[in-house]
Amino acid sequence: MGKEKGKKTYELFHTDRGKQRYLKERLKKYRPSIMILHETKISEKKLRAILENHKPQYQVIGQDANGSAGGLAIIWNPGEIWFDD
Repeated sequence: MGKEKGKKTYELFHTDRGKQRYLKERLKKYRPSIMILHETKISEKKLRAILENHKPQYQVIGQDANGSAGGLAIIWNPGEIWFDD
């Protein structure tokens, strides 16, 4: 791996903007029915904001990060996955 590629990878995963872009790109490219994220390092509220204008409209439930550690989220397409009470 060259220096430039390593730098781009670091920037992609170690900035909020990079993480948001990565998540949006993956949702657009693969259109998963469900995605489970760990070590999100952001709040559920922020994840909801990232997904707000995405099509299809995904739903999210999660556990907020504690400072800059942790965080868990499940993102799903309600048109393909639904939960019974």
